[in-house]
Amino acid sequence: MKEVFTKIDDEQRLKEGEIFEGGLKDVGFKVYRQSLQIIEKDAQSSIIRSRVEYEIDDELQELASLATTKPMETLNEAVGKYLKQNWDFSNNQ
Repeated sequence: MKEVFTKIDDEQRLKEGEIFEGGLKDVGFKVYRQSLQIIEKDAQSSIIRSRVEYEIDDELQELASLATTKPMETLNEAVGKYLKQNWDFSNNQ
């Protein structure tokens, strides 16, 4: 699968990407975009907002359930767990 970042905004902590080869494009999705935004709650916690946008032919609508944020959710949980175990929040300002 090949993906290109179409938007990176460090100020808003936002990344958007689009798959252009492989993955869901191979099963019939015309467009498949993902975005990820980190929203700081306080010095020690954040919210991660994930979004998926897609275009698919009407006759392939049964495949629409494949468009999910679940892979990003799994990755976000793993990163969060790692940071909780390894990041020294007392020295981070």
